[in-house]
Amino acid sequence: MRTAGLTLALALAAALAALPAPAQEVDDTARLTFGGDSYAAGDDLRLDTATEGDLFAAGEVLELTAPAGGAMHLAGRRVEVEAAPGGALYAAGYAVTVRADLPGAATLFGAEVTVAGAVGGNLRLFAQEAEITGAVAGSALVAARELRLDAPVAGDLMLSADEIDWGRDARVDGRLILYVEEPGALAVPAFVAPPERVEEREMAEFRGDVGPSLTDVRRSAVRSAVLGFLVSVLVVAALATAAVAVAPDRVAHWRETALARPGRSLGAGFLLLSTLVGAGFVLALTLIGLPLLPAFLLAAGLAGYAGYVLGSYILGVGLWLRFGNAAPEGVVQKAALAALGAFVAGLIGLIPLLGWLVVLALSLGGLGAIALHTREARAA
Repeated sequence: MRTAGLTLALALAAALAALPAPAQEVDDTARLTFGGDSYAAGDDLRLDTATEGDLFAAGEVLELTAPAGGAMHLAGRRVEVEAAPGGALYAAGYAVTVRADLPGAATLFGAEVTVAGAVGGNLRLFAQEAEITGAVAGSALVAARELRLDAPVAGDLMLSADEIDWGRDARVDGRLILYVEEPGALAVPAFVAPPERVEEREMAEFRGDVGPSLTDVRRSAVRSAVLGFLVSVLVVAALATAAVAVAPDRVAHWRETALARPGRSLGAGFLLLSTLVGAGFVLALTLIGLPLLPAFLLAAGLAGYAGYVLGSYILGVGLWLRFGNAAPEGVVQKAALAALGAFVAGLIGLIPLLGWLVVLALSLGGLGAIALHTREARAA
């Protein structure tokens, strides 16, 4: 029972007890609060707790229903914003929907972007299909293939689009700058802006005009990417440190197993992960077990991530021992090596193809070490 409890703390209960796992409700999200800022990541992520400072979140599906005191940095396949930040909003995804009224500026990237809430500052929007029905208090920079504008823009509107649907409430109080392939290609109704405030420019000028204005956006994207990398490293290191603090002897046995028998650990991890995924699909073939397939796939994902956490820690210890140092003692030293392993693994993971293979090997090796040690402990 102690083994099962410790394994559950590492999100490995689903891997070591595959059949009971579907009956359990598993939280697959990772959350961290540091310096007033909040960081969250997961597959299906719903954030309903207010954030004191800035919010950084990424997920397959990301739904935000609680406000943040600072800026919001969001990324996902589908992003829905129903609560406002205290600062600016940065969101990227395949489908981005903003329903909240924003007090400040917004920068949005996506294939499908919808702005239904008011924007208190400037709006920067880049999409294939875009719809703006919320009033913009500042200026707007919009690049889209298809655009529907049915809201007033208090400042200037700089626009590049192939097709535009002007709604009844569409209005531009400042200048309307259109980038077109051919003069007169996009008609502008008089109720949107009078002819004297409409300016047409050639599409070739768009990059030269807009490029300098996106410098801050690019810098922010770089900062967010670097911060996201560091957060992922901290999360992995924190989970590994928690495991070391809760069960130092058991984690040491797992580590020794992986370092002494890396090949067998890799093979055992592969078999365990294959069993989880395969069992899910076999159950699905019975039709009765079809509803359990998502639970088995989730269990496999959690098991793989837990293996990666342990594998990163083992990598850090392996590098430490490689330079002739003694085995680590104490939680602080082990935590430092966990951070080292997570950082190195994260850097290697950025390398195309090779990085993925290394991450997969770490995940399978860590998972296999747990499986081997658990089997040997039960046999004894």
